[in-house]
Amino acid sequence: MAKRIATATGGELIRVKDLAGYNKITLYLKGSMRARRRELDEIEPAIIDVSGHSVIVVGTPVWAWSPTPAANAAIAALMGCEGKKGIVFATCGGKAGETLAMMKEALAAKGVDVVGGFAFSQKELTDEQKLGELVSAVKQAAGMG
Repeated sequence: MAKRIATATGGELIRVKDLAGYNKITLYLKGSMRARRRELDEIEPAIIDVSGHSVIVVGTPVWAWSPTPAANAAIAALMGCEGKKGIVFATCGGKAGETLAMMKEALAAKGVDVVGGFAFSQKELTDEQKLGELVSAVKQAAGMG
């Protein structure tokens, strides 16, 4: 989804690597509890400077109805985001729970005006109409139409 947004808008894709080293067991037992507590994992890059961009788009898988600890860390790592518009999206097996609201709150605390939020269930990952709505929201936020 992030690649599609970047391609459609000419935006820069910043891949965030989670350094926590979860396996299938620790992801469920440790990672999901860390997500619920809004904890941060160590990530690369440790600082994400977005001062040269007008719109910030942040996406995450959903763990325990919450953004992942790596997504929390990515938002915390944002620099130069004050006064910018933001769009958030989440992918989930079923329901996104509080994920979008938690991401919006974290971005707002950094001075970002979140103008859109999208949750995609497993079934909706290939829904061209919904994907198109996400891309259109990003383009609109960027003043591209």
